Amino acid sequence: MANTKRYWSGLDELDSTDAFKEIQSKEFQEQIPVDKFLADEQLSSATTGRRDFLKFMGFSLTAATLAACETPVIKSIPYTNKPAEITPGVANYYASSYYDGMDYCNILVKTREGRPIFVKGNTETGIGAGKANVRVIGSVMGLYDKARLEGPTKNGETTTWSDLDNAVSSSVNGQGRTVVLSNTIVSPSTKKAINALGAEHIQYDAISY
Repeated sequence: MANTKRYWSGLDELDSTDAFKEIQSKEFQEQIPVDKFLADEQLSSATTGRRDFLKFMGFSLTAATLAACETPVIKSIPYTNKPAEITPGVANYYASSYYDGMDYCNILVKTREGRPIFVKGNTETGIGAGKANVRVIGSVMGLYDKARLEGPTKNGETTTWSDLDNAVSSSVNGQGRTVVLSNTIVSPSTKKAINALGAEHIQYDAISY
């Protein structure tokens, strides 16, 4: 059933007087000139209590703060099967190593819910005495770089891992010299994976130390 009730703000609107029609047709009220406002004799006699002033200021500041600092909605999805090594809110530390062709350091990586958030030197090892420079510590920022590739590319175009594997396999098994060009690699597992390709491995650094 439709609501047919109608409400009026006053008798002027109910009777649709000429004064109400004139006010309703104006979107903005007529502005009072500054000279006329300052010339008002009642302005000097007006008084505002200190408490009232503080009340108005507090209300205005609170309203502006609430309007400007709206809290975003964050949806949390619980684990269906929680991993034993992950406790929400409790950080985990993993020992690793860092090498980029210039710097080498044994490091500890601090993670929360699987996300690395901080890198520091590992003082439990004798190599380097666990001292990390700013490049090593700041390397964690590269994991959150929006310009990073999100997947494999071939000739500047996005491709799939299966297509890339097929292209590499056909190139390795083809005729002629096959070379894998990379920066300096000290990881034994990475070297083993490259050697398994059966190609010649050449290491080159733009700035070699």
